[in-house]
Amino acid sequence: MRNLTLKILVAVAALIWAGSGASQGPIKEFVRQVPIDSLPYAEASEYDASVVPTLLKMLKDPREQDYWSNIVATLGIIGDERAVEPMIAFIERLDEGTLNRSQRRAKTSAMMALGYLVNKSGNRRALDYLITNLTLPVRTEGFLAEQFGATAERELNKYAVMGLAVSGNRKAAETLESIRNSPELSDDRAAQEMISEALATNKKIADKGLAEYYRTSQP
Repeated sequence: MRNLTLKILVAVAALIWAGSGASQGPIKEFVRQVPIDSLPYAEASEYDASVVPTLLKMLKDPREQDYWSNIVATLGIIGDERAVEPMIAFIERLDEGTLNRSQRRAKTSAMMALGYLVNKSGNRRALDYLITNLTLPVRTEGFLAEQFGATAERELNKYAVMGLAVSGNRKAAETLESIRNSPELSDDRAAQEMISEALATNKKIADKGLAEYYRTSQP
């Protein structure tokens, strides 16, 4: 992952999906029908807050775990603030030592999805949670070493960076800039470059909106 750009990482987190044939229908069918790791932003954004209770119920159901990543992304895109505490609780209840692939993907996707929610609602709790996960002292020691890839904690760091980037939020940008300029990163060019990309993404989204950013970023 050393040379991956933020744009590629965002694509892996899967809100860019060219050629989607999905259309708005029952929300359960929508989050189950899209390919794993692929969720069409435009179609997801057509759903409104009326589907949030159903999605939150699915998020608690272990039988839906293959779709948890799609569920949290959809919740973030919808941007209803009722989803904030359940999404944070979801992130924190998953034990890194026992996660399977679907659970691990969903946990990191939920971090980024909080950024979508901040973009839509400006929710301070979600923003502060992303900032806290990025700036905890235990996580800033050796921050972003080997392009975030060495530990589960750095994986959360990475997705917190991505969440702050896609939020398009000014305080998020100030936090990223502060970390980029911190002594801990003074000798870490790779980390500085990636945070610079995150800042550039944050500015683009702030300037033209998340929907337009994804539309113009598709390959």
